[in-house]
Parts: sequence; structure tokens; C-alpha cells
Amino acid sequence: MTNTEIFDKLRDAIVNQNVAGTPELCKEALASGIPALDIITKGLSVGMKIVGDKFEAAEIFLPQIMMSGKAMSNAMEVLTPELEKNKKEGEEAGLAITFVAEGDIHDIGHRLVTTFAPSIVVT
Repeated sequence: MTNTEIFDKLRDAIVNQNVAGTPELCKEALASGIPALDIITKGLSVGMKIVGDKFEAAEIFLPQIMMSGKAMSNAMEVLTPELEKNKKEGEEAGLAITFVAEGDIHDIGHRLVTTFAPSIVVT
């Protein structure tokens, strides 16, 4: 399977709210040698963009967004340790102070930022 096909499957898993399937697809992508950052930027994030566009166009509603967000969160549980392994001393981008009200559904962006930057998390 080509990388493009893998990215398409990851994208579709997010768009189709495949909560259980995204972690397995991420593991398959990692096993095929695709870096975690590419899995996020070329597969998962593309799916979240589509979900956001569909929500803006009133083609989907809050429950679908929440399920896509859960699929993304499940994928990040697999990818975060891989991202941590690849961090190199002195290459940090900076410090991000983030805030999401407890229970807020908008925590996907928050989780992405805190995954990629050292942070102080305030809840």
C-alpha cells in the first residue's frame, strides 16, 4: 500500500468517525515507516479540515464533530509517544500556555498544540 493510500485511509477514518479504527490505522502507518508528524499532517488533519468544512456548511452537526474528535484523540494516543521519542534536545519551538474549559469540545486543537510544544496546561 502506498503512503497516499494510507493517508487517504486515515483521512477517511476521521471523516467517518471511525473511533476504534484510527489507532490501528496509525499503528499500520508507523509500521510502514511513515513518521508520526506526517501521519498527523497528511492524513488526520486533512480529515479534521473536511469535518470542519462540512460543519460550517451545515452538512454535519455537533455529534459527528465530537465523534471525529474522539477518533482524532484515539489516534493521538498512539502517535504522542512516537512524537516524544523523536524530540531532540534543544529543538523545542517554545513554550505554549494553553487553556480549555473542562468539558469543552474544542480541546482537539489544544491537544495538538500541547503535543507539539512544551506547555503549562490550565484546566
